[in-house]
Amino acid sequence: AGGGQAIREEFKLGRAPVVVSVARFAANRGHEQLLAGFGELLQRLPDARLLLVGKGERRDRLEQLVADLGLGHRVIFTGYRDRDLPQVLAAADCFALMAAGSDESCRAALEAMAAGRPVVARAIGAMPASVADGETGLLIDDEAPSAVAAALWAILGDPARARAMGEAGRRRAEGEFSPERSTAIVEAVYRTIAEP
Repeated sequence: AGGGQAIREEFKLGRAPVVVSVARFAANRGHEQLLAGFGELLQRLPDARLLLVGKGERRDRLEQLVADLGLGHRVIFTGYRDRDLPQVLAAADCFALMAAGSDESCRAALEAMAAGRPVVARAIGAMPASVADGETGLLIDDEAPSAVAAALWAILGDPARARAMGEAGRRRAEGEFSPERSTAIVEAVYRTIAEP
């Protein structure tokens, strides 16, 4: 993925396929499902990395789960990233969101789409209204980790399709967001991609 170089250097990602998820570390945000699915994905894509962006009361528990699943070398807790979220998104090859936010919004998914990133999401809350299944990303209907792994693989294993979905997502997000907010996100991402 073009851009996001500073983030790739900070976390020593190299050219690895990168999945980013931005969500509070709270109950019912689907991190457990995402981690289990990511673990299955590694069987097909052993170099992949998962960046978990956020903060919250369940971080310790999730760090323990990562250790228990043996994913410590592939999953990175980035902490809360506000100022450089566009760079984090630019470093991603795919964005994943397993649950809507406390306000039932999918703002993080829309921001990822505005950044031109394909989205893998659970088909719950407002997600189906935001993510066009098969066009701007892939929606998952069940809780099975294998469904998460299959959706991530479908995108990460096909970079041309991922790029097309990202472009479609950016166009869709520009329609969903206020023009000012959309422009700010897109400009920030472009600045990141344009940086040497």
